[in-house]
Amino acid sequence: MNVHASCILLAALSAGHVCAQTPRADAFDEDGIPVVITPTRLRQSLADVPASVTVITSDMLRRYGVTSIAEALRFVPGMAVTRNADADWRISYHGSNALSPRRMNVLIDGFSVYRPAFSEVIWAQLPVMLDDVDRIEVTRAPSSATYGPNSMLAVVNIITRHPGDVGRAFASAVLGSRTKDVVGRMALDLGRTSLSLTASRSLDRGYDEVARDPSGHDDLGLSRLNARSATRLSDALSLDLQAAVVSGTSEASYADDAQQTFPDRQVRDVYLGAHATWQISPNHEMQLGLNHARQRTHQAWRTCPPAVLLLPELYAMWQANPSYADAILRFQQPAGGSPQDDLLALSAMQAIAALGPAALEPICGTANQNAVQTRTEFELQDTFVASDALRLVAGIGARREGGNSETYLGGSVQSDLQWIFANVEVRPRDWLTVNVGGYYEHADLAPSTFSPRLAANFRLSTGQTLRFAFSHGTRSPGIQEQRTNWSYTLTDLEPPFGGARTARFYQSRVGPGSLTRERIRSREVGYLLNLPSAGLMLDLRVFHDSLSDLISERTNLAGTGPTNANSVVLQGVDLQTSWQLSSRTSGFANYAYLDNRHATHPLERSQYARHSGSVGLSHEFNGGWRASAAYVGASGNGLAESSYGREDLTIGRDWNAASSRWSLTVGLRRLDNPLTTYAYGDDSALYGRYDERLQGFIGLSVSAP
Repeated sequence: MNVHASCILLAALSAGHVCAQTPRADAFDEDGIPVVITPTRLRQSLADVPASVTVITSDMLRRYGVTSIAEALRFVPGMAVTRNADADWRISYHGSNALSPRRMNVLIDGFSVYRPAFSEVIWAQLPVMLDDVDRIEVTRAPSSATYGPNSMLAVVNIITRHPGDVGRAFASAVLGSRTKDVVGRMALDLGRTSLSLTASRSLDRGYDEVARDPSGHDDLGLSRLNARSATRLSDALSLDLQAAVVSGTSEASYADDAQQTFPDRQVRDVYLGAHATWQISPNHEMQLGLNHARQRTHQAWRTCPPAVLLLPELYAMWQANPSYADAILRFQQPAGGSPQDDLLALSAMQAIAALGPAALEPICGTANQNAVQTRTEFELQDTFVASDALRLVAGIGARREGGNSETYLGGSVQSDLQWIFANVEVRPRDWLTVNVGGYYEHADLAPSTFSPRLAANFRLSTGQTLRFAFSHGTRSPGIQEQRTNWSYTLTDLEPPFGGARTARFYQSRVGPGSLTRERIRSREVGYLLNLPSAGLMLDLRVFHDSLSDLISERTNLAGTGPTNANSVVLQGVDLQTSWQLSSRTSGFANYAYLDNRHATHPLERSQYARHSGSVGLSHEFNGGWRASAAYVGASGNGLAESSYGREDLTIGRDWNAASSRWSLTVGLRRLDNPLTTYAYGDDSALYGRYDERLQGFIGLSVSAP
């Protein structure tokens, strides 16, 4: 049996398991409409899916000179993309909370890279190289009914190339005004096994100036190593194995006001995965996946706070009554607390008096924010085609996630989760497709959740589909939100404090432990128009999303603790168009109008663009030459948020030489505004600034078939 064997069953392609050997024509249905796999885990035409989907192909990435996953997402209508300092991308569909954009799931080949212990996606450290990406599918709607909590707003599914479809060898180098990248890949076939190995080294210089450091100390240097194998064990059974390592240094400009060295992060992430596919019959398939991730961050710096802030008596006072501790440090007499608070206050003031003038003398020590996150999960998925009118996919899974940090968690904390899901596609008539789905999850650190979805797609004609969808989504609080035990211990004190070389900073925070899930109730009407004769496709989405029980506040030491007391309403219109003017000329135009209203917390309006969009045009010339022009922009209506606009011009040439394929690409970008501003809940703007509006790059690659 050939490499297409595992693609026989149309419904068998679950998220992340694309048969890269499938002919390109198979990526479209009989009406020429693209086929996707992400929204329901079933292979479906865009005319039948219960949500709007944006597909960014590898060809589009190449033609428009895209250099990172984060930049590619600017082509998605309604996607809010902000680069903060310290190589920190804040990305979320329809934005809202710039401090904690943690309501969108990200998959790579079916494996979530969402870090549940600290509720985050670190975009700069994704374990994938752009040259290995086959396509990116973005489901622009709540997807908890398919992928569970943390898929509350949308899902980004990054699908990589099959190891049997990448050629024997590949090498590329990109030199830019802000970045440098070198990539090498080798692949071979051993009997029924296809192997590929990709290695890369990248450097990103970041901003020239950031709010807390005029030198712009936010460079990022990473090495990546990815290995993948695909084996046909028999005509009915296949096995995919994957491994990835990401390591390097992420510069950080700020940790505290008394720092003496930069709090740079040393990172090392390891990912392992195994996926088996068993084709039981032509209409029945099962998949078993096992994945493990371990992300380690080592972050230490020297800091010199005043000695008074390291008094154990003040630490005890803060734990009992923070307002008393603050009053003491303001040289005020605290009042209004309990008798026990008064006794602790007296002890703290006596300790300060005993220090005398030395209370304000600096004591230098090493602080750290070291952390390790782990995630191990398995999932069994069953896909069955009962008839042309009924298809379904269902499954069960379990995950153990953990966090280990003396600073953030006071040690190690683990959480166990189990889930069950199902999605059913029913076609009672040729012109009607109904999708019904649901996902139930039980967790030991948060309440159980159930996320349903119901959608009906009406094919008005061969090229027109009207969609109505209703769904509930959730996001579960992470380990740090629920079980925070946050405090700083300074080591290697100089001079010693009270005869000791270690001391604890006076502020601390213990998590509430009672947070519940965030919720979204979404209603949408969609319209899909496909005119193959004109090469035009249009997708229109009108939505009304009510978000409630939001944990808007991020866990911190000194401010208000996290609650479920917040809400916001997001409503508007997303428009996505693409056209093929000729065999050599294509383009796209996207626009999003967003109304962010009734936000009960300032952070829920900190990342907000009322108007955003992108437009692009590309053409293939004779002799292998190609050129493209594009624009992306966002109005920046969030709290202290700047607008964003950028024009891109990309020129390239492809040619064959000495049994190899060469490609040269030159790109030029112009920023409308070299300054990016943003805020975390108040009017004091943080910023990153480039010295120049113009940025460019040149890239050269060679591949052997």
